[in-house]
Amino acid sequence: MPRLAKALAFGAVVAFVGGCGNGEQNDYVDEVNQLQNELVANVSDAVAGSTPSTPKDAARIAGDLQQVFEDGAGSFAEVDPPEEVADLHQQLVDQIQAIADQVGEAEDAFTSGSAQQASEAAIALQNAGNEAQTDLDTIIDQINEQLQG
Repeated sequence: MPRLAKALAFGAVVAFVGGCGNGEQNDYVDEVNQLQNELVANVSDAVAGSTPSTPKDAARIAGDLQQVFEDGAGSFAEVDPPEEVADLHQQLVDQIQAIADQVGEAEDAFTSGSAQQASEAAIALQNAGNEAQTDLDTIIDQINEQLQG
């Protein structure tokens, strides 16, 4: 689970380029980069020192992670993006929220009491994390293109 959580956190890393050319764009990049750093730190804190040995332990960690991603999506949603990237920014928020939702589904499976459901949930969450990382990278690339263009 810690490896999975780190993969999810780094999947949410927002690698924006700096110096986009105007103050609004630069402020946006700075704000989103700060939120990204906070999200990664909060995910790291949520999984620090935790190696779940039971589905109950995994559910507790998943619950903590779900809240981190819920809060992160909310923080990103509060950002006022430049008009040219507003739709892409909303996709970014939606993707972070989707991660929270997927972690919540895994938490439910971990608390089901079924070892098979817990195992399947862990695999599904790993796959979802990989897909989310690809989707986030694509969105970030598109935002960077718009801001540089």
